[in-house]
Amino acid sequence: MPNQDGSLTGSDNITLTQMLNRIIPVENSEMTAGSLGLQKLIEDRANNDPPSRTALLRIIDALSLDLMAHAVGGFTAMTEEEQIAALHNVETSLPLEFNTMLGIVRDVYYADDRTPDKPTSFDTENEAFGKIDVEDELMRSTSSRRGKRK
Repeated sequence: MPNQDGSLTGSDNITLTQMLNRIIPVENSEMTAGSLGLQKLIEDRANNDPPSRTALLRIIDALSLDLMAHAVGGFTAMTEEEQIAALHNVETSLPLEFNTMLGIVRDVYYADDRTPDKPTSFDTENEAFGKIDVEDELMRSTSSRRGKRK
């Protein structure tokens, strides 16, 4: 969970690195965003834009509060499948924030000289994230909150 001043703790930095490793699908583990050391660039990019910074902090906070993560000792202690499931939960719960961070991660990753060119479409089988229609999810979320108020 981020510090009071909004800075990331050491644990948050490790969580962010693991999150980056799951968001961009790669065959070679040496080519993950975390392994390439892109975490700081991604964090800096998010910190330069207040809505993006908020998105980053909310996602890290959500991952630190994940019940499965608590049960096994944190997000980084989860299996790859459990981490992906936790990220899908965050994507569903915080679609705008997740989409913002996904865009930043993809931009920074594919701008790096060591990575392949940015795909023209992310609508492929090996892409696990970015398939939620943000507008539909927001409408569904708004509708469910209105129903609870009655």
